[in-house]
Amino acid sequence: MTIKIAIPTDDGVTISRHFGQARAFLIVTLDDGEIVAQELRELPDAGGHDHHHHHHDHNHDHHHGMGGNPAHMAKFEYVRDCQFLIGGGMGAPAVNRLNAMGIQVALTDHKQIADLLEEVKTGQVKHNPKRVHQHH
Repeated sequence: MTIKIAIPTDDGVTISRHFGQARAFLIVTLDDGEIVAQELRELPDAGGHDHHHHHHDHNHDHHHGMGGNPAHMAKFEYVRDCQFLIGGGMGAPAVNRLNAMGIQVALTDHKQIADLLEEVKTGQVKHNPKRVHQHH
């Protein structure tokens, strides 16, 4: 059975701590537990345009939920063909949207993608629910 896992990342090496701020997704294709392909999908606004995203650092999008930000919405299209997304953290609205698309979400304490992939190959990915950002 072939499955695709999306991993939010900024550099292809470390796992992004926040789905909404990731610059790319590493798409890992597994076939019967073996990694058969890896593809880095960079987001179109990844080219050093941080300066207008700083206001997202602390408000976590609670004023516009799942609407509003077109760049945020585009992220979901980049992972539409995946069955799983394993990230370092994200807000509850993003988790809910991915689940509604049929994508299972796991949030990991790993920082390095290589460490996570060792866990993925064993089928024993540990989900830490504390990594879902709560919007107060």
